[in-house]
Amino acid sequence: MAGWSDAAPAGGSAYGFLLSELRSLVPAGGRVLVAGPHDPALLTGLRAYAEITCFVRSQPDADALSSAGFSVLCGSLAKLTDSDQYDLVVALDGVGRLCSVEGPQFDWAESVQVLRRSLRPGGALLLAVENELGVHRLVDRVTPTAAHTDGDWRPLGEYDETKPGTPSRLRERLAADGLTPGWLATAWPLPSAPTLVIDEPRLRYGPAGALAAVASGVTATAYATRRVLSDPRRLASTAIRGGLGAELAPAWLVLAFRGPAPSLSLPPAVLNDGPLGPLPDGRLLEELLIGACLRHDLPALRQLLTSWVAAAPGVSADNVIVGDSFAVLDPARAAVAPAVAIGHFAATLLAGGYDQPWPHAHDVPSLTAVLLAAAGVSGADLPEISDSAPDSLREHEERVRRLEEQLADAAIRVKYVETELIHRDAELRKARLQIDMFSGKVGYRITRFGMRAARAARRSLRKMT
Repeated sequence: MAGWSDAAPAGGSAYGFLLSELRSLVPAGGRVLVAGPHDPALLTGLRAYAEITCFVRSQPDADALSSAGFSVLCGSLAKLTDSDQYDLVVALDGVGRLCSVEGPQFDWAESVQVLRRSLRPGGALLLAVENELGVHRLVDRVTPTAAHTDGDWRPLGEYDETKPGTPSRLRERLAADGLTPGWLATAWPLPSAPTLVIDEPRLRYGPAGALAAVASGVTATAYATRRVLSDPRRLASTAIRGGLGAELAPAWLVLAFRGPAPSLSLPPAVLNDGPLGPLPDGRLLEELLIGACLRHDLPALRQLLTSWVAAAPGVSADNVIVGDSFAVLDPARAAVAPAVAIGHFAATLLAGGYDQPWPHAHDVPSLTAVLLAAAGVSGADLPEISDSAPDSLREHEERVRRLEEQLADAAIRVKYVETELIHRDAELRKARLQIDMFSGKVGYRITRFGMRAARAARRSLRKMT
């Protein structure tokens, strides 16, 4: 299509590392088809060991790729024929942007069948499949079934009935199309540019607490400036801990073969541009602290805080795994003062709308002071601390509800004080009336005269003695 370009191509360092690991699937002089918009850095990495052909639907994108020295096919997916076959087909952008308005509109299954026919016998297909029930969809404020850009002229979303909705159905669908599914992994936190890739066995049977913490961390980075319905960090970590990480992952990556699957060893998890190292077994300290606050378990909370300060001072609560001991998840992350780390946890507690045992501590400084006292840490001259939580509608609503409760409580207190003031003012007026009434009586005047005479006599006796 002329005069138009696809935005947000698939890319990222995690994808780049995975493509470098697939080098053994491409023989010397082999051919690779890259279907859909992809970041030029990925194409440059592939060109180091294979002959690259790029398939795009945008004429300006095709011209730019051709100027960079790539072989290009431009137009609709129907232009791919069975006579032109490849050793590896890469579709990390999925199949949603492979058809143009100038040709037929294929659904997901028809698009995958075209890519399968482009494989030579024994060839491999690396395909990304966006999960319509993924975390990114559950927290998105906009609906995928409405056109938000000029490229969304066919926004089917979850209404493409040929698109599989679970990893098991994805395998079944590929097998039904004559492909042999091999490696299958989940991509976090966004389908177009994931920074964390975890294969399905590792996600289901690995250290759930540490994997949830890593997924929560990359999700926090990706959504730092995005407006969402609810905090995606909580949803991602809860899904992985609950055994639903594969079903709620933003996207699935599958490596399928036209023929028997060869023996291939890929890292069980990839973080950014390399394999994810060994992870400790246990729970994230931040989650344990939040759980203790929700239960109002003050002894457990004090024990966690004091142990944290003793074992990992200056390490933030979202970077510590608690198992048999306290282990730092990412040693490369910069440490801060212990009081600052506790202050960041206080900000997280308030920003997330979590219940806590100190309702009077409704701002970060006051809650930080309480937590520091429980941890036995001095918190003098703390800098201003802000939470890096995403702009979440649900958490906003929770904070509004808490403010309404505080205002209602303050109104009750004000009404009580006003009632007391009215009652005491009435008593004071009554006392004044009584004083005024008695002050005009003869007996009252005689009593006052007698009291004055007694005082004068007492002073005289003191002078004589």
